[in-house]
Amino acid sequence: MHGFIFALILSALPVISNFIGAMLAEALPLSKQTLGLALHAASGVLLAIASTELLPQVVSAKPIWATVISMFLGGAFYVWINQLLNLSKNRLWGIDGNTVAGAIFLSIAIDLFGDGLMIGTSLTISPHLAVTLASARVVAHIPEGFVTNAEFKSQAMPSSQRFLLLAAFIIPVWLGAALGYWGLRGQSALPKLVVLAFTTGTLLTALVEEIIPEAHQTQDTNWSTLTFIGSFALSILFANYLG
Repeated sequence: MHGFIFALILSALPVISNFIGAMLAEALPLSKQTLGLALHAASGVLLAIASTELLPQVVSAKPIWATVISMFLGGAFYVWINQLLNLSKNRLWGIDGNTVAGAIFLSIAIDLFGDGLMIGTSLTISPHLAVTLASARVVAHIPEGFVTNAEFKSQAMPSSQRFLLLAAFIIPVWLGAALGYWGLRGQSALPKLVVLAFTTGTLLTALVEEIIPEAHQTQDTNWSTLTFIGSFALSILFANYLG
């Protein structure tokens, strides 16, 4: 039970950082340069975690084809979900602002469910891996929370409703953590690595198709590039000293 409580605590961290980003959007004007720096930092952290923590675990599986296929399916799943959400937004845009907000909420909820699943699963492999992944998602969700709340504000959504939606993000992330922890606890290494490979595929696809392109749509400067490589390097140092 102590392990599961630890899984809940770790998986709650991305929600807390999402809320911090949302509070920054409440207090500060939306700056393209600031947002660009945050997104470049998040990209560097996620790339470092994927390349140094997740992929070595994925390729260590025997047979390796199981995790490689699972990683591909994770990326395909992300593309499918993203397509459905984009279709929903295109159909609903301009009709009902609250319905559009619901589509935005759903996309973040799916992302957080994947975070919880990844953290809960990784905890059954090693606490070090779980802490490292949770720390990476903390950094990534600050700009995501900033953008999400800024979008809610642009639709003139009341602050009480915005805060309720932000607090409700704890539900999908804890569902994912519970599924990953209890579903794979006591299992052999291969099922755990298959699930980890699936979430790695979704993470890499999101990074390449969403986060990095979004970062380049903001005000790019030399500081943005330095922030990216700096966060990449610091993440590797953090992961190694943590271990």
